[in-house]
Amino acid sequence: MIEKIKEWWNNQSSTTQVFLVLIVFLIIGIIIRWDFIMEGVGNGFEFFKFKK
Repeated sequence: MIEKIKEWWNNQSSTTQVFLVLIVFLIIGIIIRWDFIMEGVGNGFEFFKFKK
């Protein structure tokens, strides 16, 4: 199984390999900062509430 993954990885272009690594890092970053991200989303929706 590991050999198949290594072979698949080596068959990818260098650009694709960089994109895949960036995607993994971005997902890890989102998971680590999830509370901060959700707080920002909540604040964004609060902005659109019309208070009288």
